[in-house]
Amino acid sequence: MVAYDDRDVDVDRPRAPSAGVAAVLSVLIPGLGQVYAGRLVAGALWFLATGFAYWAILVPGFLVHALCIWSAYASARDWTGY
Repeated sequence: MVAYDDRDVDVDRPRAPSAGVAAVLSVLIPGLGQVYAGRLVAGALWFLATGFAYWAILVPGFLVHALCIWSAYASARDWTGY
């Protein structure tokens, strides 16, 4: 008789997002990296905040965009999946 070991069962767990991909996506479209990492509300807020900062004045737009990229990178790096 063969013993059943549940540790050998392949479980379909979500794959962790890549921090680099999240950062690149946020470079292209602010907030998209957060969406990729599963943070939909944060992505929408970063999109709106970065758009407003670019509209208001160019320099704060670059600063907010850089913070958005860093946040996307950190979100994907710290992703737990559950």
